[in-house]
Amino acid sequence: MSLPTIQNPFAPAQPTFEDEMCAMCPSMTYQQRLIGFCVCCGCGYALSFMGTLMLLSKDPWKKRVTNFAILYVFGNFIAIAATGFLIGPRRQCKKMFSKTRRFACIFWLLMLVVTFVLGISGVDVGWVLLALFIQICAGIWYSASYIPYGRRMIIKLFQGTCFAPCPQACDPVIKHA
Repeated sequence: MSLPTIQNPFAPAQPTFEDEMCAMCPSMTYQQRLIGFCVCCGCGYALSFMGTLMLLSKDPWKKRVTNFAILYVFGNFIAIAATGFLIGPRRQCKKMFSKTRRFACIFWLLMLVVTFVLGISGVDVGWVLLALFIQICAGIWYSASYIPYGRRMIIKLFQGTCFAPCPQACDPVIKHA
């Protein structure tokens, strides 16, 4: 017969997954963080730009769109990671998945993955371009959540242009923006 073990309340708690992930990121000075941000952001946007240039190549259209989608999506993911240098990965994730932008962030990241998968799967070019358009719109909506009243400005823009004949069409969105 064995006796039950008693947990020591003064023993250090087991590290969580989040703590372990943050321990992998070394402490950096502000200058190192700024350099990491600039390099990561620059590489990400350079890849996205190179992807855009791939559309101008002389390859067959389907190959151009595939190369574009791959470079563009990888560039976006690298640019997203750049913010982790400035504010840290934990804080970045908390901001990305906060209550006000959780759905927009998940939808935008999902559309990045969908665009990538469609780009490499060889489906019709129209589907890739449609996914890209939706992904860009989702990225703009997500980014607007960081700007005070950014989403409301987008809604007002659409109410005054595209939905001018029927401005109440945006009313359900305004309640959640």
